[in-house]
Amino acid sequence: MKNLSKFTLAVLATAFAFTANADPIVWDANGHTYEVITNPDEGSITWEEARDMADDLGGHLVTITSWAENQFVAWLVHSYGTGDLQRYWLGGYQDFSLSDNCEPASCWAWVTGEVWWDNWYMYEPNDGAGGTQHYLHYWASPGWFDDMENRDVMDSFIIEYSVPEPGTLALLGLGLLGIALTRRMQMKPQRIV
Repeated sequence: MKNLSKFTLAVLATAFAFTANADPIVWDANGHTYEVITNPDEGSITWEEARDMADDLGGHLVTITSWAENQFVAWLVHSYGTGDLQRYWLGGYQDFSLSDNCEPASCWAWVTGEVWWDNWYMYEPNDGAGGTQHYLHYWASPGWFDDMENRDVMDSFIIEYSVPEPGTLALLGLGLLGIALTRRMQMKPQRIV
């Protein structure tokens, strides 16, 4: 139990060390909310640490599935981030469960399972660093992709918060209605006979 509390405190301390550069921004084209998170003064994080922080905050590392979305996210970073796109982890990775031969441009996937779309920089992905570059980050303006190894080389990432499914909202509404009715029944004065 002590290890769990130390772990929880470490995650919270790390999450608070990173700062959101602005209030989350909704992109009208898909209704999703995006948030730029950066920590230029406190050091860098790995892709897996960024993914876990995004999950802990209720979202996921950004998944870019179209040119328009890529332009929006690049604008978001320039407007609310450090302006240096090379510092941002994205939600792409090489999924080696898809094939036995995943080098270097195949088997890329988004953390959400959405259809893969890419905007690779020239000569990327190149699987540099001895064949260990299996994670995605921005390379340079206007939002080119680059593969990178899972090490603490980035100090920023973008979180995407998806819109709940209509069924989820309906279930939430029914649950809240049930709680309200239960409370009302409990508060109703009882007649003792």
